[in-house]
Amino acid sequence: MDNFKIVDFNSLSEHVQNLIKTAAEVRKRSYCPYSNFAVGCAIFTEEEGKVYTGCNIENSTLSPTLCAERTAIGKAVSEGHLKFKTVAVVAHQQDFTAPCGVCRQTLSEFRGSDGDIEVFLSRPTFDDVLCTTLSNLLPLSYISYKKDNIL
Repeated sequence: MDNFKIVDFNSLSEHVQNLIKTAAEVRKRSYCPYSNFAVGCAIFTEEEGKVYTGCNIENSTLSPTLCAERTAIGKAVSEGHLKFKTVAVVAHQQDFTAPCGVCRQTLSEFRGSDGDIEVFLSRPTFDDVLCTTLSNLLPLSYISYKKDNIL
């Protein structure tokens, strides 16, 4: 996959389209009374090909706020899934919404067997989709240094 590629939603595989639609649907459950910025995430696991979803859950003191990605990660890991193949994130703004730094680093703990995770960023309008990988979003993750015995 190219570093960052914007493609038409309809050009994606049915599997990826469904993952994005699932993220858009769970986005509707976001609890975001402070920012009014709803985010949905769907994660496709490598081991059994299951989909886990999450939405952002805000808190008035901010620190306990859960991002959609970490909500989905927690659900997948609690069910025994430790390798992720694909992640779709859906939010509504002019540009694409990528996972925050904490979510990127958390996702890096659960890279697939090929050492990466495909990432698809979309808006709920299902027009253009930004396609990339976790390695492109987080090129120097702590885990990559640790695994290569650099640290």
